[in-house]
Amino acid sequence: MLKKIALLLALSLGTPFSLAADDGEAKARWFRYYDDRGQPNVTDTVTPEHVSRGYEELTAKFSLIRKVPPQKPLTAAELAAAKAKREQEARQVKEDKQLRRLYSSPQDAEKARNRQLDALQLRIDFSSNSLANLRQRRAEEAQRAAVFERQGKPVPADLKESIAAYDRQIQNAQKEINARKAEQEKVRAEYAPIIQRLQELTGKPASTPAAAAGNAAPATAKP
Repeated sequence: MLKKIALLLALSLGTPFSLAADDGEAKARWFRYYDDRGQPNVTDTVTPEHVSRGYEELTAKFSLIRKVPPQKPLTAAELAAAKAKREQEARQVKEDKQLRRLYSSPQDAEKARNRQLDALQLRIDFSSNSLANLRQRRAEEAQRAAVFERQGKPVPADLKESIAAYDRQIQNAQKEINARKAEQEKVRAEYAPIIQRLQELTGKPASTPAAAAGNAAPATAKP
């Protein structure tokens, strides 16, 4: 009851006033402006009315912190921009919380990225070995066909089909390698902003560059 009376007195007198000592050192603040009749209006948030008239920042005990001069009212476009900014900041806070739940540091994100890169590199290596074997077999079949040609004989149809089949398999293997390398680049691109943001949030540096796996240029068609 005493606190309520004290608050009413502060509002009516328009002067800084301290509540009872048992309020402690509360961190909440009040914002006071005066209307056209000179009456004080106190709220716990700054409203457009505060901004246009100028206002006083008060401590929880109604001690004056500072006076803020009147500001030009915001236009509709400025209000919309301010709202968009607040919404973006709120989204960023939410995204940061989710990010910290997934990774405790940039190094954690790097490890997750590198695991994906290494898994893709295993597939690239397997396909590369298969590609080398296919090219070797295709070369052997081509040598057999050359023998017939040097002898002036037609190349058997089954030999021609064998060479054509190897060409198709070689092309498919190359496509597989290129696709997995493209996935590696996508992983690097996805993790780059994540690691950068974690550096900003934690103040910790990234420990390693992107994994070297899969840095070779995409394979090109070559029989």
